[in-house]
Amino acid sequence: MKKFWQWLATALLVAIFLSLANWQWNRAAELKKPLTQDQSVYPIDSLISPNSSIEPTSLGKKVSLEGEYLSNWIAPHQDENKSWVVGLFKTKDNAAILVVRGIKGPSELPLGQSKIVGYVMQPQSEDVTEISQSELSRVDSSLFVSKTDLPLYAPYIQVISEDPASGLDVVPFKISSKVPGFYWQHISYVVIWFLFALTAIYLMIYQRRLES
Repeated sequence: MKKFWQWLATALLVAIFLSLANWQWNRAAELKKPLTQDQSVYPIDSLISPNSSIEPTSLGKKVSLEGEYLSNWIAPHQDENKSWVVGLFKTKDNAAILVVRGIKGPSELPLGQSKIVGYVMQPQSEDVTEISQSELSRVDSSLFVSKTDLPLYAPYIQVISEDPASGLDVVPFKISSKVPGFYWQHISYVVIWFLFALTAIYLMIYQRRLES
């Protein structure tokens, strides 16, 4: 009877570990799927939340948001070595998100409320220059953790339109084919949970041999 319960406990552990490995595998598979354009426009809070991880299914979708700009920054050395105008935007729910307003040109920070429609984009992970008082090393809200007390959204918004209009040329939308770094994180978890399952089986067999 003791052997039965030992094998049952081992089987349950293995099943749990393998189910967790499968869950992480499915998460990785979602990240590797190519982004497709959904023509619907969603309220920002229906897809993403501040201080939360990014759901892969949200990337590339169009969202609407309202609020006010707090500051303007330049992100140099972007596509085709062009510079982008990036605004730190305070939403009406008192959170902050980076907004790529367009390609660098004459622009002023709008006064009062603005309405934006744009794409949800993966934050950049690699620096292209040194951060300064007016330039961003990459388009990534984590750079603003020490610059604002507002909760921050992880993705940034790439403007399709904004009211009042900025007069800037919008950055062309491109669906990235690059596998996000989170993909490999999920794959590593798959390996870890699978090794846990093998370890549970090995320990059970080893214990039975010691008892025999």
